[in-house]
Amino acid sequence: MNSKVKRERSTNCIASELELLVDLVVRHNKILENKKTDTVTANVKSKTWDILAKAFNSNSLNGFRSEKCLKSKYEHLKKGCR
Repeated sequence: MNSKVKRERSTNCIASELELLVDLVVRHNKILENKKTDTVTANVKSKTWDILAKAFNSNSLNGFRSEKCLKSKYEHLKKGCR
């Protein structure tokens, strides 16, 4: 039988964390919302998400969030605004 690997779960985001995430993304908006998909731009975006995750985790009181988790949450927030 196949044993499925469960995805990582963390605690739910609170309102202050969402505000912090949006504030950090707004600061780096020109880089993160760039439509280019070439290698150089992708590397810059990846490094920016890493910097953003470090800044988020240093200011957050609710535990550790990976850059993958933060990026996913931001994408869900953008979809919810449409």
